[in-house]
Amino acid sequence: QGLFFQSPPPAASASAGAGLGPMEQPLPPSPGERAAKAPRRGPSPPSAGRREIRTVGFLGISDYGLGQLKVLADRYQVMFATGKAKQPKHAEGLDAQLAAFCQERSIEFLGAVDANAEEFVQRAKATDLLVIGGYDKILHAPVINAPRHGVINTHLGFLPLNRGCCPTMWAQLHGLPQGFTTYRVNEFIDHGEILDRYDAGPQLGALRDTNREVYDHLAAKAVGRFANALDRLEQGEALLPCEGKEAYHRQGLPNDSWLSFHWSNKFLRRFSLSLDFHPYLPGKCTVASPSEGGSATLFLAIEGDAEGAADLPKSGDREGDVGEVLAVWQDAGGSYFLNVRTRQGAVRCRVCRGATPAAGQLLGSAGDVGVHPIAVDFAEDVLPLERYLVKAPAANPLPQRLAAGAGAGAAEGQKKRGEM
Repeated sequence: QGLFFQSPPPAASASAGAGLGPMEQPLPPSPGERAAKAPRRGPSPPSAGRREIRTVGFLGISDYGLGQLKVLADRYQVMFATGKAKQPKHAEGLDAQLAAFCQERSIEFLGAVDANAEEFVQRAKATDLLVIGGYDKILHAPVINAPRHGVINTHLGFLPLNRGCCPTMWAQLHGLPQGFTTYRVNEFIDHGEILDRYDAGPQLGALRDTNREVYDHLAAKAVGRFANALDRLEQGEALLPCEGKEAYHRQGLPNDSWLSFHWSNKFLRRFSLSLDFHPYLPGKCTVASPSEGGSATLFLAIEGDAEGAADLPKSGDREGDVGEVLAVWQDAGGSYFLNVRTRQGAVRCRVCRGATPAAGQLLGSAGDVGVHPIAVDFAEDVLPLERYLVKAPAANPLPQRLAAGAGAGAAEGQKKRGEM
């Protein structure tokens, strides 16, 4: 969990770090950071030789990807930039910012592309380095191998412990450390030699921050440390192997985002925070709605234990009361809040979307839903990681890829991921 290459990162540029709030302020060193600064025992990894980088390509877009592109444009000739293959809600508006920046800096903007198409592979061959800034398709061997020094990507999770989709969300659910890994891409998903890894420490996420706040903090750090990582890549510093316990999360939301008021109050809060990523909504439940012929969906943010919850009797003889709305009120800003009965007392909820129920109405719980099911009566405070551990860990890339001038792809025919 410690940081690698612990030379102090440069301060973020004004464009990357302006207006940062308390979430983005420097955190005290984590145990992993302190361990990484300790003297090494034994010989250091051999240098791979200086890597000359003059031309780069940029693939995809994200909040931190746009900041990284600005760093690249100040250092190299950016031959082209692309958008995402698809347009998710959280990336709306970024394509327009990317197109405007490309026009300002005379960078060819290709829009949405298939990075595995032969035409794009030929473009990539004319570059020294390809940088993924938020692209949303899996790259195949031809494009991975095309640039002189391969492809690098920043993943907002520790690798290989937190591979796959939505790493900040899953880290929060599993109680894993939040951080990011900048690595050299190979044919395994989210797995490759590590150029930089950042540990945000235990303060970030957990039961305090929404997933959007976690993401924004890591995105700012990823931009602020990117120039330093590129310096080390050019200087030929040997990349570190991606090894250790591996877990992989495929696409999909936990329990398809359905809440169960039979869960512990702490897990309800953790679940809600992990899904709270504007413009997406946090957890949902059902509420009886005669006007709609049955039930309607209600989106709620769980804000913590309800006032006086400790004095409420725990569910036992009153199982049927779990999910009952105990109180309803509106704050000065116009938001509606509920106190809802749970297995452990009650929680305070903010209504995010849907008709506000009345006191006495029952909110429905759901379990075992979707591709990441959670039992309706799940009793723990943190989601166990065991279900997501990779049984056959991804092989490390071929050793010769560390040599200066070597391509970044592994041999043709390698599997794209370890077996689950």
